[in-house]
Amino acid sequence: MGDAADEEAGLGADAPSGEPSAPRGHEAGADDIPVDAPAAERDAARAAQVDGLARAALAMDELAMTDAVRSALRQDGVAAAWDQVLVPVLIGIGRKHAATGGYVEVEHLLSAVVSRCLVTVSPPEAMGAGRQGRGPGLLACAPDEQHSLPILALAAALAEAGAPRLMLGARVLVPALASAIRRAGAHTVFIWSQTAETGDASWLAGLPAPRPPLRVVVGGPGWDPERLPPGTSFAASLSEALDALRTP
Repeated sequence: MGDAADEEAGLGADAPSGEPSAPRGHEAGADDIPVDAPAAERDAARAAQVDGLARAALAMDELAMTDAVRSALRQDGVAAAWDQVLVPVLIGIGRKHAATGGYVEVEHLLSAVVSRCLVTVSPPEAMGAGRQGRGPGLLACAPDEQHSLPILALAAALAEAGAPRLMLGARVLVPALASAIRRAGAHTVFIWSQTAETGDASWLAGLPAPRPPLRVVVGGPGWDPERLPPGTSFAASLSEALDALRTP
């Protein structure tokens, strides 16, 4: 899983299928985003998705960006769209910023577009009856961590799967997270850290230990997987986090 800093309404009419519409006002060759997308190298359709979103972002074409994001979410599902389309572009913009000091406005607009599209993802109409009595998974950022776009993506993926979840958002203090675990009867908690400054794992072992035991999963480049407490899992992608939170 990634975030725009490293590299963060209704759906309305359906976006056209296939390649996103070309962004308006873009001059070919005037700019580019360095994108690493291994899947795109093997799949021309995926490469077109990534390139279309990158071009739309550079052109600051909000409508084309929205079409591209909606199309990816609809065609591929949240997890695949995030891991293989959205994250490569977000990371590319982050690299562009690191190299030039610019493109902050591009990152902010794309993050806003992605956020708006993700919150529109709804649970399936028919959810399994067995899920109703199961406590939710909790999604939170580590204390002082403000990058919440990845957990918004995870929340959307869980909604798409019909899995109960509660998203607590950015900068969740440890006492508040512990209280939420008890009050919600959570079975799993996922905690995101973007930077080493917010990736202190020392407090994770002190989270409540309900019965059945709480599963603790963390994600993000701020954590050092070698320093996690015993029993804490590290998810390297949204797909891995989704699997961890859906597993009973």
